[in-house]
Amino acid sequence: MLIKYILLVPLIALIGLFMLRLRNKTFYRMFLIFIALIGVFFVLNPEVTTRLANLVGVGRGTDLILYLCVIAFFLAFMVLYAKVRSLEAAQTEMVRQLALANAERKRS
Repeated sequence: MLIKYILLVPLIALIGLFMLRLRNKTFYRMFLIFIALIGVFFVLNPEVTTRLANLVGVGRGTDLILYLCVIAFFLAFMVLYAKVRSLEAAQTEMVRQLALANAERKRS
């Protein structure tokens, strides 16, 4: 029974954090709050995850949640990697333009 409280506290804290930090990003805020609320529901009703796991051919609800989290982590990693690559490309272009502008200024 203690585990429910141990899991609920960070989930509820995440909902509060999402509401405070993502004020102008309504879609992200609603999506993340929805995911956290699903987490709260599964913590309060663990038998539901077991039934869902059995429906899709996984033995335990915990395993199903783990598999879904691994997939979500991989997708989030790919999105963040794409963002970093995009920022690196933009930074490279800005530095290139700045270097060309400084070189022309020194010639004059």
